[in-house]
Amino acid sequence: MTFFRSLFSSNLAVSIFSFRPAMAALLLAVAATLAVAQTASVMQDARKAMEANQYAQAEKLYREELVQAPNSASVLTDLAMSLQMQGRSAEAMRYFSLALKQGYVAETYALLAEEKCRMGDLDGARPMLARIFRQERSNLRVLYAVAPCYLEIDEPVESATVYQALLASKDYPQDLALVQLAKSYIRSGQFFATQLSKASGSEPFMDALRKASTAGSEGARSAFPAAAKLSPNFDPNLGWADAVARWRAHPQDIALLYLLSVVSAEQGMKQIEQCDEKYPASIHLEEFHADVLADQGHGDEAIAEYEELMRTHPDLSELAYNLGLLHEKREEWQQAAEAYRRQLATYPSDERAVAHLSRCLLQTAQYAALRDLIEPRVRAGHAPQWASLNLAEVEQKTGNLKDAIGILEAAAREPNPDKLVHYRLMHLYTLSGRPDDAKRELALFQAASRQ
Repeated sequence: MTFFRSLFSSNLAVSIFSFRPAMAALLLAVAATLAVAQTASVMQDARKAMEANQYAQAEKLYREELVQAPNSASVLTDLAMSLQMQGRSAEAMRYFSLALKQGYVAETYALLAEEKCRMGDLDGARPMLARIFRQERSNLRVLYAVAPCYLEIDEPVESATVYQALLASKDYPQDLALVQLAKSYIRSGQFFATQLSKASGSEPFMDALRKASTAGSEGARSAFPAAAKLSPNFDPNLGWADAVARWRAHPQDIALLYLLSVVSAEQGMKQIEQCDEKYPASIHLEEFHADVLADQGHGDEAIAEYEELMRTHPDLSELAYNLGLLHEKREEWQQAAEAYRRQLATYPSDERAVAHLSRCLLQTAQYAALRDLIEPRVRAGHAPQWASLNLAEVEQKTGNLKDAIGILEAAAREPNPDKLVHYRLMHLYTLSGRPDDAKRELALFQAASRQ
C-alpha cells in the first residue's frame, strides 16, 4: 500500500535521459536516412567511427567533409550527432540548427529538441515537442529521441501516449519503455488528481483517493458509484487512452478527472509489476526504486542505492550525473559537486555535468573555481547561454560589473538568446547608471516572455 500511495505523491524528478545506446542507434539510423552523394570514403569512415563509438574521430572526418560541402544538411547533421554523443551540447545544437536552415527534417528537428530539453532549455523545447506530438507520432525514430522530454516539460499524458507506442516497438528496450511508461502514468495520475482537487464538488472523490494509502486500488475506487451517478461520461470499464480521449472532450468533468486519477495510478503500478516480472535485473527498474525512495523522503537510502549501482554498473554513463541531481534536490551542494566531478572524470565533455557543477560552485560561492571551469568555454566563442549567465554572475558578485556586462552583451548577440540574458543585462545596466539601455533590455525580455 505504501507504493500505491507514492503513485499520488512521487515527483520522480531524477534525470530520465539514461539510455544513450538507444540514442546512438537512432543517430546511426538518421545518418543513413540523410545520406547523399558526399565523398564516399570519408563518410563511410566517419560512420564506421560512429558505430565504433569513436565520436571524436567521426567529428574530425565530418569537419573535413563540411569544408567540401558547407551547406550540406546531412553533413551538418552528422557533425552535430558526433558532437552530441561527446556531450558537447551547445555545439551540437548550433549545427542541428544550421542543418534545419537548409530544410525541415523530422529526425534532425527531434534531435535538436531533445538536446534543448537535456540542457534545460524547456521554453525552447516546448513548442518543438508540441509540433512533434501533433505531426510525428507515427515516426518511431523521432519518438526515440524526444520521448523523455515530455516528462521534463511536465506533459505526462503526452509522455504516456509516446511510451505506449515505444512499448510496441521491438527496437526499443522493453524494460526502459515499461519503467518510463510507469513514470508517465504516475505523473498523469498526479496531474489529474491536482486538477480534481481544484474543482468544486470533488471532496468525495479526493477522499476516495486518500483511502488508497490504506486500502490500495479498492479504496481509490470506492467512489465509483457516486461518479457514475454524477456524470453520463463516466464508465469504469474505459481503458486509459479512451478515458483520456473522453476527458479531452469534457475537461471539466470531475468524474472523469477522478477516473483518470485512479486508472493512471493503477496503470503505473501495473507497468512496474510487469517490468519486475520480466526484467528483474533491469538497471532502469533499480534506478526507479531508488528514485521512489528519494521521493518518499528516504534520501539516504536512495543515495546508498545509487552508490551501489555505480559500483555494480561502472559502465553506465548516467549514474554519477543522476546521483548529483539527487544531491542537488536535497541542496547538498558539495556532495552534488563531487558526483558531477565523478561524471566528468569519465566523460569530460559532458556539458550537462559542467552546467550543474557550475551551479553547485555558485551556490557555495567558489567563484575562482567556477571561473576556471567555464571561462574557457565563454572565451572560445558561441558559448552556451548557461555558461555566459553563470560567468557574468561571478563577475558581478566579485565587483566586475563591466566584465559582467560584456559577457552578457556577447551572449545577446548570439542567435535566439535566452530571455534571462536580457533580464540580467537590464539589472546590470541599472546598477551601472545606464537607464536607456536598461529600458531596452526590459522591452526585449518582455517580448521574449510573450513568445
